Amino acid sequence: MRTIWDAVLAQAQRTPLAAAACGARGYTYQELMDRAADASRLILAAADPGDIVAMDVATPAAGAIAILAAARSRCPVLPLSPDAPQARRQTMLDDARPAVLLRESGDDTLTAEPLAPRPRPDTASLPPYDMRDVAYIMYTSGSTGRPKGVVVPHDALLSRLEALARVPGFGPGDSFLAMSTLTFDISLAELFVPLITGGRFVPAPPATRLDPEVFDRVVRASRPDVIQATPSFWRLVLAWGWRPGAGSRLWSGGEVLTAGLARKLLGGCAELWNVYGPTETTLWATAAQITDADSISLGDPLPGGGLCLVDGDGKLVSEPGRPAEILLYGTGVAPGYLNRPELTAALFEVCDTEDGPRRCYRTGDQAQYTDDGRLQFLGRTDGQVKLRGHRIELAELEAVAEEHPAVREAVAVLRDADDPARAHLALFVVAGPELTARLVRGWMSERLPAAMRPSRISIRPALPRTTSGKVDRIRLASEPTD
Repeated sequence: MRTIWDAVLAQAQRTPLAAAACGARGYTYQELMDRAADASRLILAAADPGDIVAMDVATPAAGAIAILAAARSRCPVLPLSPDAPQARRQTMLDDARPAVLLRESGDDTLTAEPLAPRPRPDTASLPPYDMRDVAYIMYTSGSTGRPKGVVVPHDALLSRLEALARVPGFGPGDSFLAMSTLTFDISLAELFVPLITGGRFVPAPPATRLDPEVFDRVVRASRPDVIQATPSFWRLVLAWGWRPGAGSRLWSGGEVLTAGLARKLLGGCAELWNVYGPTETTLWATAAQITDADSISLGDPLPGGGLCLVDGDGKLVSEPGRPAEILLYGTGVAPGYLNRPELTAALFEVCDTEDGPRRCYRTGDQAQYTDDGRLQFLGRTDGQVKLRGHRIELAELEAVAEEHPAVREAVAVLRDADDPARAHLALFVVAGPELTARLVRGWMSERLPAAMRPSRISIRPALPRTTSGKVDRIRLASEPTD
């Protein structure tokens, strides 16, 4: 199978001296590939093709080198967040059982640490993919409190990268700002859409994602052609005073793009694109160029992909104004989840589509067609929420809280969901007076990444119930917290 290493190597052979990465530390294509080849030799000294390689790096250039090195070694890469709680990291390591851990030791140099020998994870439930053909495994929030690893093969990754190069579009000589964390799959678009097209990426320091002043300084210095971010991030930098340059092309995804935000972005940029797609369908799955803030759409499937809406009986829905679930299919759909055959079978299935029977991913997202043919996003059909670009299962927060020996019941809600600037997670816990919000906060901080931790915690003797005896989540979403 053709890998991301093969695709970038082909470009490097065409333009070996062209800039592949530019910034404080630049690389030509030849230099980047030489670094990756060196790192690959380190991997193969400690692992065999098909073994999983954990990647504990933070900078974009080191990430690109590590991913290319793993691909050259025919090993899937597992990105780890340096900021994740140790308990969550260990859960992923125990599930994936990597053979080697890549670390960053400065100046984008990588070291390879062999890990204790473990049996390889079970992939019998996946479609016919050898682990040597898998590009990466990306963990996402799980409703049981156990994160789930999405297995993405090289053919899905390359298909999606090549599609994004066409729509929204990226060409030779273009530059892409690389600022997304490497545990967010869209970071691969920032790194590898440029590298397969003869463009370059602009490595941004981690502080760029949090500090509008740093972001502004990086953008002013490098003037990237393409910048992608979540609507929450765009609001953050716009509130600070940043304005897009006249030549910039902006991609917005991971959350709902509102008319008000689109109007502000359209006031300065050359192009604004609304992109959509879950991890299970590789990077982005649809794109729409937004030219009118009052006509926002999810757009059309990217080349090689497909989309349909189905009702609760699995029947296709095409008439305007009828909410239905989004199903995605085509070359970007992942084979499934690592070690989770039941979940894979439940969410990846062959369904009738407008293109005939196709293997689809059931997104759990709802949309409807408008009278003028636009695809309008409506939200989730389950307990999953999106907060500042992160996909969060409320049930995972509840499961983690209820592991505490003093917690009898826990309910998580998204507060102020209609106001992106104020939206936050709140956790309501039933426990005795010996448990405090501070103790619960510490418990959650040790087990969940920062993006998934509740901002407000309330300890209560009981929770409000509906007449049917269920927790009244609607009431909790508006009640005050401690």
